[in-house]
Amino acid sequence: MLFPVLALIPATRTEPSSLLKLLAGEFAAQVAATWPEPHAAFLAAPAARRHLTCLALALGRDLPPIAERLLGGRLRHAIRLVLDPAPSGLERLLGRLGELAWDAEDYRTLLRLLAQRAPAKVLRHAQQVEPGAVRRLAGLPEPMGEAVGLALELTAEGVLVLREAYDALRLRDGPEAADVAASGWARAGSGKALFEAVRDDLTPEPLAPPHAGTTHLRPLRSKAELREAARRYRNCLGDRLSDAATGWQAFYEWEGPPGAIIGIQRDPIFGWRLEEARVGGNGAVPEAAREAIVSELALMGVHVGRSGWRLERLLRDDVGRGYRYWPPSQDVAEAFGDED
Repeated sequence: MLFPVLALIPATRTEPSSLLKLLAGEFAAQVAATWPEPHAAFLAAPAARRHLTCLALALGRDLPPIAERLLGGRLRHAIRLVLDPAPSGLERLLGRLGELAWDAEDYRTLLRLLAQRAPAKVLRHAQQVEPGAVRRLAGLPEPMGEAVGLALELTAEGVLVLREAYDALRLRDGPEAADVAASGWARAGSGKALFEAVRDDLTPEPLAPPHAGTTHLRPLRSKAELREAARRYRNCLGDRLSDAATGWQAFYEWEGPPGAIIGIQRDPIFGWRLEEARVGGNGAVPEAAREAIVSELALMGVHVGRSGWRLERLLRDDVGRGYRYWPPSQDVAEAFGDED
């Protein structure tokens, strides 16, 4: 009875072991079919040889005919069995990819990067290369191909957002303009500077201010003027560029003294109205200067008082009951920076 039972037991098992699954990842089944359990030849091989084997599988090479030579002999000769000619630096790089197999697409992406001058130079000199870095390098917009340092500084999500911004520029301004912008991004000195440059290119120039200004009210007509004023007044005006770009708001500088930034906003009832006025550091405008500002805003036809939408909200039967009434003077004081 013993012999029939033994006949049912295969001489070798081609199912990958847990260790092989860990080291070979998605290639474990193919590796196990070539080196059955205990997969000793593959598991005992240096990491560079294991990566070369997985790279061969990622490229669709037939493994059994070359399996023995991939794990033995000189590494450069083994590489030629998979890639001939091979990218410069691949031999050294194979030993710096870590212990675990990469995904097939990551191997193929690595080869594409090694064919590009700037990424290849960085990869060849790296002490350790991980798949995430390769994906970030490959995710850069094409005109940023040499901005390797920036790519390695960014998170994976940062690269995705960068690509999204680049595609948005292509859609809005056309491929040529997007490429010019991305070439400028590549020269940013840090990730922070990079994203500042991207936001700047995404934001159009402000629409023309609705009024030419007065003796003491000077319109801020460009992104550069808005940013320069934000620097001088130490406020968040630089974050309001999108409001100016859509024409929802326009900004003026009151030349004082004291100087102040005046923001006017579209209003469904009054056309344009004073939204806010602030001196340096977002401080409230002194009482002594308010009357002069109101007078010159009136010359431009700008309403100073309650907004149309607040007036509309007060015109409900709950005013004075569930909804508090306040005088228009309170809205004016708020616009000039007074606290409640």
